[in-house]
Amino acid sequence: MYRQGRDRWRLSDVDLGGDRAQLRQEALAELAEAGGRDYRTPVVKEEADASGLVRVAVDQAGQVVDVHISSDWCDRLGSSGLGPALLAARKNAAAAMARAHGLAALAERERVAAPGPDPDGEWRPVPYAEPLSIEQVWQRLSDNEDRRYRRQKAARAAAEARPRSVGGPLGLLSGQCAGHTLVSVTADAMRAPRADTEQLRHLALELFRQAERREEEAAR
Repeated sequence: MYRQGRDRWRLSDVDLGGDRAQLRQEALAELAEAGGRDYRTPVVKEEADASGLVRVAVDQAGQVVDVHISSDWCDRLGSSGLGPALLAARKNAAAAMARAHGLAALAERERVAAPGPDPDGEWRPVPYAEPLSIEQVWQRLSDNEDRRYRRQKAARAAAEARPRSVGGPLGLLSGQCAGHTLVSVTADAMRAPRADTEQLRHLALELFRQAERREEEAAR
């Protein structure tokens, strides 16, 4: 049901002509695990790269608010692995926040449709009834990130083909923006392993903020 690679958080095409009731029940089951109809979009979402050594937190707008880098990152990732890990963790966090927005939208629908609290105080999903708009439910699970992706794609088409750099003057971490989209992050192979993780954290935050400013400029 889900795609692989860069768009792995985006739902693949779903045959909504099939068992729509089953699709709805799957969405409700996920919502129940997340907290039921009282679920709200969290203030921040934090996710890691595949190694778990680098974690990035984003706010509800998808902007980076914090970075955590494990002290043994170099031993396990190698000097060339830090940059891709930062970029992957950022994408994973943005995907998780997009999904949280979708679950919150589904929870709101359940609250509006609910006839009232159950006598035992437990949440139960609203019974299935036609007509359904399950395509909207599934779409809301990813459309926040979809809008970001479309905005970035349009910016790439409109911007100059020449890549532009972001990053601090120290050069420990640098990034390349294609148009206004951050497409790569690179750590200095000689100096980054000798830097402490707090310094790398601040440099990563600054790099992401520079990239986000360019993304915002492209959206205007």
